[in-house]
Amino acid sequence: MHEQVWDLIDKSHYITLISHLNPDGDSLGCALAFYPTLKKMGKNVSLFNATHPVAKKYDFLPNFSKMKSSFPKKCDLLISFDCGGFDRLGISKGDFKIINIDHHKSNTLFGDINILNFSASSATIIVYEILKSKNSTITKDEAICIYTGLVEDTGFFTFGNTNQIAFDIASELISYGVIPSQIAQNLKMRNSLAKTRLTAIFINSFELLKDGQIAIGNVTVEDFRATGALRSDSDHLVDILRNLATVELAIFILEQKNGGLKVSLRSKNRVDVSEIALFFGGGGHQRAAGFESEAKDISSLIEKIIQKVSL
Repeated sequence: MHEQVWDLIDKSHYITLISHLNPDGDSLGCALAFYPTLKKMGKNVSLFNATHPVAKKYDFLPNFSKMKSSFPKKCDLLISFDCGGFDRLGISKGDFKIINIDHHKSNTLFGDINILNFSASSATIIVYEILKSKNSTITKDEAICIYTGLVEDTGFFTFGNTNQIAFDIASELISYGVIPSQIAQNLKMRNSLAKTRLTAIFINSFELLKDGQIAIGNVTVEDFRATGALRSDSDHLVDILRNLATVELAIFILEQKNGGLKVSLRSKNRVDVSEIALFFGGGGHQRAAGFESEAKDISSLIEKIIQKVSL
């Protein structure tokens, strides 16, 4: 399959590397890791994400500044990273081939070439393997991007998807020049005051159900307005819920500017949240998944989610 990827890249002239809407370190890390190799091949390469602005905490990643929010005028190949469905890219279909690189079991196989590995701890691991099939060595810049995706998607090696392969690859990336403490500081120790204020509002408003086994919290458009926080400043809130000792299932609901709701689901041991998300038209992993809803009544939506849970 890797040969097919490089063969299509060789035949293409205008390549767009795209990460999913509201990108995390894994999706961004994939695109930014791929970028230097394609440039060295002499390709016209664009880095694109439909979200603006992309979370500032990722600005330490090499070539981050080259990310654009306007789709390039010329594109004959789109390479998508860490995205389960085309609708999560925020663009319309065009006259271009698609390489779909992902590790979500809910992936809809929307690519002309689909490179999927559901056992991979992060999509950057798949990118790492593809890049190594082309180059014998990985540059420090590429390693930083790959490592960022790996540590974010494994929760700094605390999630259930952490395995020996993840540690082996992390060790290899360190040999290429990655300094783990620097990555950790950039990702976890640069919180804005606005983010801290949003967190305080959230902590004071969440609720517990089922004898503390389910935690539910939400953030409104007004909360963002009152604190000055950005949408990306809410990404960690669902993990605050899951980290409570009694909680098995965390449900976080984000009110979006367009009136819709974005639901993030996290679990510890017993609940497969990917099945819940899939029922509501979303997807994800066994312990981390999500979906979007046009529901107007949050309470009714929560009730429907809980009906899908057996605790």
